[in-house]
Amino acid sequence: MNIEYSASMMCANFACLKDEVKQLEDAGVDIFHIDIMDGSFVDNFGMGYQDMKFIKCNTIKQVEAHLMVSKPYNYLDILFKLGIDIIYIHPEVDNDPATTIEKIKNHGAIAGIAINPGTSVPSIEELLNTVDRVLVL
Repeated sequence: MNIEYSASMMCANFACLKDEVKQLEDAGVDIFHIDIMDGSFVDNFGMGYQDMKFIKCNTIKQVEAHLMVSKPYNYLDILFKLGIDIIYIHPEVDNDPATTIEKIKNHGAIAGIAINPGTSVPSIEELLNTVDRVLVL
């Protein structure tokens, strides 16, 4: 089993973001995890696109986006432009998760689904063969 360390950037000190990225790299982080929230699927709002771009431009490590949004498909093009490497969606809020996953993979990014504690395995079982990763919350 290959273990990778992913650092959530939600708690980063944005006053010195470049230093935070460097310190995490030096500590052995493999992936930078960014939560994207829309205030609808979850009550909170996440990082701005400029912050994601800054992190992506200041690391050679992979950057992953966890889309906690009502319509994940609508966010894909901007994430592709930012060069995000891994994209997780919540299939329960996507009208057509298979199409969203296919678009992610066709773009060359790594596709994943995120599973909330209340998500039943049977509800996502058919998607498991189509994704590269599963994020269990």
